Amino acid sequence: MSTYVVSDIHGCNSKFRRALKAVRLKKTDRLIILGDMIDRGSESKEVLDTIFLLLENNFEVISILGNHEDLLLKSLDDFNTEISWLKNGGIKTLESFSTTEISRIPDKYIDYLASLKSHFILDDFIFVHAGINMLAEQPLNDRDALLWLRDWEKYYDSNWLKSRMVIHGHTPISMDCIMEQFEKSSKVICIDNGSFMDKKGGLVICAY
Repeated sequence: MSTYVVSDIHGCNSKFRRALKAVRLKKTDRLIILGDMIDRGSESKEVLDTIFLLLENNFEVISILGNHEDLLLKSLDDFNTEISWLKNGGIKTLESFSTTEISRIPDKYIDYLASLKSHFILDDFIFVHAGINMLAEQPLNDRDALLWLRDWEKYYDSNWLKSRMVIHGHTPISMDCIMEQFEKSSKVICIDNGSFMDKKGGLVICAY
């Protein structure tokens, strides 16, 4: 059994499917998605449909809430948040659903996004979307940091982390930088390669 991790698909379903094909994902494997499945790219609905298809066929898929999913959910009840969401890629998501109104996104998709947790722990790995404020009294309860944190070095505490490793996305970095983290055996690793950034962006899927 292998565990594969991917982050920040951002509506790039074609890249997502190619990544799954490249690793030959099997039903005995586990797939962890670190949030931001939607927005920016043109295939947000299709990304979610791919995830639904995997789940319906008994693949183990664990998706974590990203800030873009959170913005969409909050936009359902808050007009100002909706404006911010639309400016940050939400328009592309609506287009993928062939609508201009968030209220017309089918409940199936909304309910799925609303069910997502802000982190997942497996053995000595902590999977989050953005980062962890390790200086907080209860780091894994700091929801804002889990969804939005950047510059994690300011919030790093080896005494709290101990032997564990954090895997996250949220902040696009180059493939060279991603590889350098693994080469240096970093305790906090970002795997966001900017999937939505035209030809320059890739989608990294890691095995653990």
